[in-house]
Amino acid sequence: MKKKSLSRSNKKYYFSTKDLVTMAIISSLGGVLSTYVGYLGNLINRFFGVPFGAGQFMSGLHMFWIIFAIGLLNKKGAGTFVGILKGFVEFLSGGKLGLFVILLSGIQGLIADLSFLPFKKDSTTGYVIAGGLSTAANVFIFQLFFAPYEALPLFVTISVIALISGVIFAGLFPKGVVELFKTKPEEGDKKINLKKGITIGIIVIFALGATSYYLTMPLGREGIDISGNVENSYVYYPSNFRDQEITVNAELIGDYTHIEAKDYSGVPLKYILEKSNPIGDKITIIAKDLYQVNFSIEEIYENHEIIIKEDYGSFNLVAKGYEGGYWIRDIVSIEVD
Repeated sequence: MKKKSLSRSNKKYYFSTKDLVTMAIISSLGGVLSTYVGYLGNLINRFFGVPFGAGQFMSGLHMFWIIFAIGLLNKKGAGTFVGILKGFVEFLSGGKLGLFVILLSGIQGLIADLSFLPFKKDSTTGYVIAGGLSTAANVFIFQLFFAPYEALPLFVTISVIALISGVIFAGLFPKGVVELFKTKPEEGDKKINLKKGITIGIIVIFALGATSYYLTMPLGREGIDISGNVENSYVYYPSNFRDQEITVNAELIGDYTHIEAKDYSGVPLKYILEKSNPIGDKITIIAKDLYQVNFSIEEIYENHEIIIKEDYGSFNLVAKGYEGGYWIRDIVSIEVD
């Protein structure tokens, strides 16, 4: 009787070694460059002279890498896999969302994978729908998990901007790049060379814009614009107020979010306003998502326990004694009226 060979036959895995290496490289690039996408968004805001909103037009670039991987590999599940890896890289790079960024990025990848299912691999419609939906989903997921207040109209507005960004930068843009990668040298012609030139030009413009904004920020950190009816407009950086930090114990009670009482450390809003020498009697605190809350100068001056807390470059208000709607997140500016 012939003995069966003990050697294991070649087993084909769903993702080849080449696929895994490709996904690892794409995920690493996407995770690290996500920080720069934020700088590009702020650059757009500055260009239009607004503290928020317009920069959301760059949000599709966060999804570019996931859609690019799906188109390049043409394998189901590639988007989810890259999304999780990309989120893990963002987490290790100090992303302000912490471990949650892994879940968020993974969900975006899953949405992109599911959106591609009904379409052929090279379908422009598939790219557009996957890019638009996965980018817009980010806003709703963030509201679901993080917003302590109801601001549906504002989030819908931002979601529309994100949807448009996703169609362009996470749909059409990666499709063009995938086509360039899959074009054989002998097929090169003037049209292909033009596409390559445009693609490289866009990448260079984005890179230069992000770099220039990064270099203009002290230590690469974000700040809060203090302006309006004041004698001294300035940008608040927590590093200039370290000796004035305090710790308060507060409980957040929102419309559908509740956080038990715990300690928060930050700078009292009173000290931040005093440096600007406000002339008005009311302030408006504005976040990146267009949400805003109002306080009177008097109540801020009388309450040392309303503080601004920094979380990985993001500024959040801890409003002890106020309902959750006042605990505004991602503050970008404070205007005195």
